[in-house]
Amino acid sequence: MSPTQPPLATVTTSGMAGQPNSKLAATGGDSNNNNGNTAAPKAQSKGNYKGFVAGVFSGITKLSVGHPFDTVKVRLQTCTDGQFKGPLDCVLRTIRIEGVSGLYKGATPPLVGWMVMDSVMLGSLTLYRRLLLEHVFSNPHTRALTPFNRGSQSDMYTLPSFGHGIAGIMAGTSVSFIAAPVEHIKARLQIQYAAEKSQRMYSGPVDCLRKLMRTHGISGVYRGLCATIFFRSFFFCWWGSYDVLTRWFNEHTKLSAPAVNFWAGGISAQIFWMTSYPSDVVKQRLMTDPMGGALNDGERQFPRWKDAARAIYQERGWRGYWRGFVPCFLRAFPANAMALVAFEEKATYKSHPNLHPSRTFILPPDTMAVVTRRRTNPITLVLAALLAFGFITFLLSPSSSTSSTSTASDDTSSQLRKEDAAENPLSPPTKPFLRSQPIRDDGHRAPPPVVHYNLNSLTSTSASAKNGERVLILTPLSRFYQEYWDNVVRLSYPHELVSIGFIVPSTKDGNAAVAALEKAISKTQSGPVDSRFASISILRQDFDPPLTSQDEKERHKMENQKARRESMSRARNSLVFTTIGPSTSWVLWLDADIIETPSTLIQDLTSHNQPIIVPNCYQRYYNKDKKKMDVRPYDYNSWVDSGTAQALAAELGPDEIILEGYGEMATYRTLMAHLADVENPDPERVMPLDGVGGTALMVKADVHRDGAMFPAFPFYHLVETEGFAKMAKRLGYSIFGLPEYFVYHYNE
Repeated sequence: MSPTQPPLATVTTSGMAGQPNSKLAATGGDSNNNNGNTAAPKAQSKGNYKGFVAGVFSGITKLSVGHPFDTVKVRLQTCTDGQFKGPLDCVLRTIRIEGVSGLYKGATPPLVGWMVMDSVMLGSLTLYRRLLLEHVFSNPHTRALTPFNRGSQSDMYTLPSFGHGIAGIMAGTSVSFIAAPVEHIKARLQIQYAAEKSQRMYSGPVDCLRKLMRTHGISGVYRGLCATIFFRSFFFCWWGSYDVLTRWFNEHTKLSAPAVNFWAGGISAQIFWMTSYPSDVVKQRLMTDPMGGALNDGERQFPRWKDAARAIYQERGWRGYWRGFVPCFLRAFPANAMALVAFEEKATYKSHPNLHPSRTFILPPDTMAVVTRRRTNPITLVLAALLAFGFITFLLSPSSSTSSTSTASDDTSSQLRKEDAAENPLSPPTKPFLRSQPIRDDGHRAPPPVVHYNLNSLTSTSASAKNGERVLILTPLSRFYQEYWDNVVRLSYPHELVSIGFIVPSTKDGNAAVAALEKAISKTQSGPVDSRFASISILRQDFDPPLTSQDEKERHKMENQKARRESMSRARNSLVFTTIGPSTSWVLWLDADIIETPSTLIQDLTSHNQPIIVPNCYQRYYNKDKKKMDVRPYDYNSWVDSGTAQALAAELGPDEIILEGYGEMATYRTLMAHLADVENPDPERVMPLDGVGGTALMVKADVHRDGAMFPAFPFYHLVETEGFAKMAKRLGYSIFGLPEYFVYHYNE
């Protein structure tokens, strides 16, 4: 400074993290300006790019610390009632089923996105602060109208806290155009509960983006943009409170600069979430709502923001808007505090390392100041203890997501399992496995809720496992074979998507079968998590079987067939109409004496995406002529009709039926059992059929819902599975067989 130059005015600022009472020189007029007037403040533009660079480091830090909390938050926000008992339950289940990496599911979009998002947000925040100070709050009249304009807030050379809040709104709006697609993809990845990638709808963020673009275009990728902008408008509370807290810590404590950044950043983030959290819940519901259309993930429920907001209130009242708040609240402090420490450290102005970067100052180029670094104040230890207490609260507190009493085992292997956990083996067809309601204060049990289902969103596709489609395995059981159960347990289809139903006659043999079955079930359902099924129901027939003996020869005598198969029809109908539910996509009829199938049986049959499809049932036996084990056809009920059979049917009485596989009744139908190339099989080979057997029969659930049943009376002179095939064709469904895809029957 020239000795002839008049002294510059000084201004006291609290924005310096090092010394709150330091005097900083402020720009005045030029050397010839002696009238005391000062020029309009001008913030230095040099180094503004550092706000964008610092945002990159902020984004990386936030992801490392906060993403596990975010995963728990999103899952609690979007889960069904009773799916999790609380945050700790969600954490433990995620780790047990999906591993620690499950907590970082969907981390790739924010890993890239948050670096860009925080860079844009914090960089634009720095720019907007400078612009607001230069062009808005430099005007004394505007400054006088500013709320809370007292003390250091009236300093013309620093941006007031209200200005920081306005800059936050502007930065939040700017970054929303990047945040919306990033958070949309992240949310969809986070609610995929399957541990195996092959069982998920999206294999990763790129696959999710590609599918959204292909089916819904850019508007699909930007689903929830308006909700994102509204949510980020609450950045006013974040950045406004951050400036207030920074001023307070600098003026009333002796905390070091990083400690000020940490505690002011953490507390201001908590204030932000307390004001904005309901809007975030609505945003997440919009972003995780089925896209519908060609994506085939269900039917869209919330076309507009208000539809999602209204649905949340109708489902859970005002508590629904705070679902999952505990993990979010505790995530906000460490994640955002560390992010702001990283930002402030990187964004420190090179020419003035003593200035707190979150504050906007007006300084001459030659201004210098000295900062004395301080040791951590004991208040840091107190605040750290409060944070530790918060983490304990997070681990032990229940969540509002538990709104119904659940009696399902705590060790169920997935969230889907808990949704269908059976309380009673007899379950109504309208909602299988409906749990009992809690006891009211007056001692009476609450009535069951009114539940709405949209079956139009239910899918049955060729990618059944990937789309999470539920399969119901149904087995009429009169004799228990351990090999049957072992084969079912070996099926590789996700067991959390599989429910099993049995119907057993009320006979001595039936009682023995149930005892053996329950023993096997108990072992499986208390064994390794991945082997457990979603639910298992056992029904007992309320009518007597026509045959007392289950000997194979007795069962297959021609004179016993009509009565036996009509009784089987009644049992099958009772079983399917009792256990099928609104979430069932496929029904696999599997006889109790099928003891060997490929482990991929369900995936293989559903991959053809046919209404009804049946493999070829063979039997292994010892060939005495060849003196070695061999195979032979077993089920002759899968066939293509013939003119001979149709002519025979025309001559039968109304109560007579045609039976296949008996020499006494030659039909000359084309039997699928005889069309297999056992030496060089092609498992993918498909042929149309007119009749099917029930040894291993895959049926789309909608076929049964449309009325296709197993006639317990002659239907076009057919009963049971063959009558079912005829009824399905009359309903317009096609039937197919796999002549060279084999399942094997027990050899008695």
